[in-house]
Amino acid sequence: MSRYGNPMSSGDGDPNCGLCIAQFQERWSSLPEIKDHAEDGCPYCANMLEGLLYLVPDLEARFGEDAQFRFQRRRDMTVYADPNGSLRDARPKEDIKLQYRWFMVDQQQPYEPQGDTAAESSFTQANTWIQECLANHKLCGNDEPSALPTRVLDLGEIEACGEGNGDTELEIRLIESSGQTGRYISLSHSWGGEHPLTTTTATIDQHKAGIPLSSLPATFRDACHIARRLGIRYLWIDSLCIIQDSPADWEQEASRMAHVYHNSWLTVYATASSSPSSGIFRSKQAVWIAADDPDDAETLDILFPEAAKLRQNLRLALRFATVHPDFSPYADPAKQKDTFPLLARAWGYQERLLAPRVLHFGPHEVFWECMQRLECDCGGISEASARPEHMGVYASRDTTGQLPPKVSHYAALHVGRSASTKSSKTGEAKRRKKLLARWQEMVEEYTNRALTFSADRLPAFSGVAAEMVEALGMRYRAGQWEETLPAALLYERTDSNSVAKLAVNDARPAPSWSWASPDASVRFLIPLAGPPEWASPVVHAEVLEVRSVPSGTDERGQVKREESYLMLSAELVKGSLCFAEDPYLVPNKPWTYVRDAAAKGIKGPQAALGQLGQGSFMVRVGKKAPVWFVPDVALCDEHGEWLWKGEEDICCAKIMESDKTGYWLVLRRTGEGPTYERIGVVKDYEATWPSKGDKTSIKIV
Repeated sequence: MSRYGNPMSSGDGDPNCGLCIAQFQERWSSLPEIKDHAEDGCPYCANMLEGLLYLVPDLEARFGEDAQFRFQRRRDMTVYADPNGSLRDARPKEDIKLQYRWFMVDQQQPYEPQGDTAAESSFTQANTWIQECLANHKLCGNDEPSALPTRVLDLGEIEACGEGNGDTELEIRLIESSGQTGRYISLSHSWGGEHPLTTTTATIDQHKAGIPLSSLPATFRDACHIARRLGIRYLWIDSLCIIQDSPADWEQEASRMAHVYHNSWLTVYATASSSPSSGIFRSKQAVWIAADDPDDAETLDILFPEAAKLRQNLRLALRFATVHPDFSPYADPAKQKDTFPLLARAWGYQERLLAPRVLHFGPHEVFWECMQRLECDCGGISEASARPEHMGVYASRDTTGQLPPKVSHYAALHVGRSASTKSSKTGEAKRRKKLLARWQEMVEEYTNRALTFSADRLPAFSGVAAEMVEALGMRYRAGQWEETLPAALLYERTDSNSVAKLAVNDARPAPSWSWASPDASVRFLIPLAGPPEWASPVVHAEVLEVRSVPSGTDERGQVKREESYLMLSAELVKGSLCFAEDPYLVPNKPWTYVRDAAAKGIKGPQAALGQLGQGSFMVRVGKKAPVWFVPDVALCDEHGEWLWKGEEDICCAKIMESDKTGYWLVLRRTGEGPTYERIGVVKDYEATWPSKGDKTSIKIV
């Protein structure tokens, strides 16, 4: 006989059940306890147990026979591993967060995502967003066909294409567009270190003849399925539409990336996918449970009619806790890479910004980004930052972080383009400041994302650079705007508490005076739009010449480092590199010259050392106390072995003074004559080093 024969008629739970009590106060429970109560007839525990085993079939294997549950009043719960029992030391790295809700079968229910991004409801929602955007969003473009990319995948007549399992039996083919127009979908995905099916000089003719869908990795197959569901015949996938073993074709198509994504009818973003094999769709993220009747249901119905009614009418909605991406300028992509892998990738960053409409397939739901809107299926992404009043003052004040990212991006490009604004010097100056502020924000966000190949630093950003070249009308030089130099030389590596990825003698992906040179996240020390007047900025250096020679046809892609340089006229002082063995000591002593440490076999600072994020390296000029600086490249490895022994003195070039702070480039000589490469930058109140006042012309490569 059930000990739960007198349930609460309100459907809020049974006072004799620990799980039910958890609805009113925070409480811990365990898997054996829930099992025990379910077997004793508690419909709540029966529903919960069934739901848990549906969403996490390997619950006991992953979290142990005595898995722990923390129930919270907000209908949130967390699953923790058995702390002492069956798993012992083999505990999972992460806990599972779930959300649950009890309701009665006759109660009206709120809309909730189905927990399956391939479900019809997901596509219904996606179509709603698409049609609304096409009809009402002027910035995003209309439904007119556009020029197709050089090559696209032809999915065939949509009416003739089946859905579901039949799709895998179909063939698609690669076609040369030859100026043809049409509607196409572009796919943004992560390669994830895999080598998916690609088009090469050896396979291009075969791919033009036909590609069986069954030969495609899961992500590509899903993209074909999405295009067909949305009624679009053409699909662009980089690995299949660019000849991967042809450097000329790859570079030419990379230079057209802005057009490929900007002209697409829609970009499908494989947000939750870490590789081509992992697929776009996610399922079994939510479940709705009705309790099964026990074997003695008829007897229980007679003895406890209220309990029987509850059992028959009670429902449980259980889902993995929905996680929304952080799109703010201050987000750390590395913290999101497990949940939203593509948002942590540099190529994907550019593709998201270039596309007018982006349909994200996340781990729990679909969500939407266009130039005028940011939404998700569950409604949890706040649009408070997109209020019209923010747009109304966009041109006149800083609105960083107040607008969704794509809205902010296209506001920078389009606000202030009217003829009246262009004819006004004040209006044009405001617009240029907005564009430069947006460029700075993009560079800092972009460099904070991962690239498989450091050589892609400039190519993976050339699409947005093409947009900004047209908007700014300024001269683009290896990632830098010539008109913003020399202030734009003042950038530094932000991951200063770790060893830089590139060693001091490694080949760099760009000239050392470009932010693209260190394979690391960077930040600008001086706003590219110019420091505020109250800071009393005084520029001491003058750029005499900037030369940037593209490696190929893409003017904004890779450059020839040996032929690209910057000629600078500046005051120079000689200095020496040193480091603090314990940078937490005040006043930063003892410190050691790098050359002395290398000669005596003293190891360099470890990656774990740091002084308030400023690293452990310093520059000393004359007899003044050393000042901190962050090297662009690794001077010693993570074990403290010296990669550069400091056998020659370095020099510092005075760039600017602002707000009583000195800004200097740290340079080392390379080759013969006054030729240097940058190895870092100094920003310090103490960097008031005296010089003779004479300026020297130097070449920075």
